[in-house]
Amino acid sequence: MATLGIPQNTIAVLQKYHFNFQKKFGQNFLIDPHVLEKIVEAAGVTKDDFVLEIGPGIGTMTQYLCENAREVTAVEIDTNLIPILEDTLSAYDNVTVINQDILKLDIAKLAMERNGGKPIKVVANLPYYITSKIITKIVSSSTPINRLVAMVQKEVALKLCSEEKSPLKMMIDYVGDVQYELNVPRHVFMPAPHVDSAVISIHKERVISQELIDLIEASYTAKRKTLYNNLKSLYHDQTKELLESCGIPVNKRAEELNIDDYIRILERGHTL
Repeated sequence: MATLGIPQNTIAVLQKYHFNFQKKFGQNFLIDPHVLEKIVEAAGVTKDDFVLEIGPGIGTMTQYLCENAREVTAVEIDTNLIPILEDTLSAYDNVTVINQDILKLDIAKLAMERNGGKPIKVVANLPYYITSKIITKIVSSSTPINRLVAMVQKEVALKLCSEEKSPLKMMIDYVGDVQYELNVPRHVFMPAPHVDSAVISIHKERVISQELIDLIEASYTAKRKTLYNNLKSLYHDQTKELLESCGIPVNKRAEELNIDDYIRILERGHTL
């Protein structure tokens, strides 16, 4: 099968299978070999790596990953793409395609079965409407994931790599760090989206507990409310005492705290 990073080869495959793009899945396929190579480079994929790919589409990025990784598992939600992937990836014996919603997939089980529980790498071209949910799932997973490289809307990439606070940004700050890798203009996709994209990488060094996730998310429940009001759902009548014992004024808002503040609140909360 010809390399799909070349536009005419992508067009040939789409015509062969009379494929219709599904807007509900946010389908936009990359058609630029340079960008594809840069993504593989950003992920640092080697022949020692097991790679989980999210949203392979027709297999464009998958082909590049198969050339560089030991093993690839590609998770695709669109059933109509499965026969296409069987065709475009037929030359590779180191790839498995799973027809499933990534949000419902047990990544820890997959990593244990396919990679003996050792750290995996994740490469993803994420639909804009579900980007935060998927990144949150990966970041909060107990699975050892040493690197996530994701194509996201440029606006999202800029926010995650800035000082702007959000629940997801707090989680990333706890598990490791995020880097802005490269700009991806809209014209290198088929069909072209209405906005530009960017590639980010998240280096994950440790696992975040569900307790800390719950605390962060509760803090941001109502952005206009104070931290005190948002955290009453967790700590009830002890909320004021807890915040004061951590040296945090009760009129502070969630975005005024850093990840160390949340860790302190959680640890102090265990002693009340």
